[in-house]
Amino acid sequence: MPALQLVLPEIAAPEAANDCTPPEAVSDGSSCAVACIANGGECAGNEKRKGRKPTHVSAAARKAAYRADKARVDFTDKPEIIAKLRETAGLLDCSVNELLQSMVRFAECNRNWKQVGLYGARANGVLQ
Repeated sequence: MPALQLVLPEIAAPEAANDCTPPEAVSDGSSCAVACIANGGECAGNEKRKGRKPTHVSAAARKAAYRADKARVDFTDKPEIIAKLRETAGLLDCSVNELLQSMVRFAECNRNWKQVGLYGARANGVLQ
């Protein structure tokens, strides 16, 4: 059985294979023309795929929605305790915030704080 050879049409110049038609030459309003106009006359890839519509209209709206879904708590403690938290977070390869979230979730699941109360003792209203 003889081998078949494909005969491909000749391209005038190798760089012409990836060129997008200039916007002036495209009159059908195709997505390639729109992409060419948006990119200053250069084709940006597969313009037929539209992708998912954005959930938020802007980055500011996205950030506002994120912040509305989260509550913030400031944490203050002795410098030695903060240093230990940073060291532990470094060993676990996470942020101090992630470490504190994990610790709080563990403490909430494993102790009835309303019934048992706080660890440690108070002196003049301050936890020791």
